[in-house]
Amino acid sequence: MPITVHALPVVLAKDAERTWDDDEGGAPLRCCLRDSRPGERVALVSVAPPGPRGAYVETGPVFLHADGCVGPGSSEYPRDWLPRRQVLRAYDEGGTIIGGELVEAGADHVAAAERLLADPAVAFLHTRNVVHGCYMLTVRRS
Repeated sequence: MPITVHALPVVLAKDAERTWDDDEGGAPLRCCLRDSRPGERVALVSVAPPGPRGAYVETGPVFLHADGCVGPGSSEYPRDWLPRRQVLRAYDEGGTIIGGELVEAGADHVAAAERLLADPAVAFLHTRNVVHGCYMLTVRRS
């Protein structure tokens, strides 16, 4: 089953109170779905990613480019993030969590997403950082 990943719009960074030049790189940018490179200007903003509703709405910190971004280069799962442990949360059409899966670093994130989305009750997935719980991206059927 083909999947599509969705980034956050960089416009969310326009009013960021915290921006800096990332000297080391490695911040997971949710606007272009890759890690920052040394010297890029990044913003840390609080967002509630689209999809979940009611008690399942979560607001948390994410990194975005501070000065604009062309977005992700493709709709494929980000290569930079495959080495990270991720939680895939499955949501129904009403925005309620109905399941999920822990995907270990280096495991097949795409296969896990396809497996969860094979359930017709699942409308979309959010991936989250295991340690910090931060939203990473949304996955849907293509």
